Amino acid sequence: MTDQRQRHQHGVTKNIAEGIGGLITGAALVMLLRGLVKARSNRQPAPNNARPTTGDSA
Repeated sequence: MTDQRQRHQHGVTKNIAEGIGGLITGAALVMLLRGLVKARSNRQPAPNNARPTTGDSA
């Protein structure tokens, strides 16, 4: 019979490593999306409906 303890410990280590990797990947994704949203909101031009006021009431 094989020793199941060693296989189980390897699985725990692998799960922990994958969990940490998932956290890092998730944090990077959030930062990327946040940067894209900020860049998009800064890029939107102001509406061109404002008329210049020259003092004439024409």
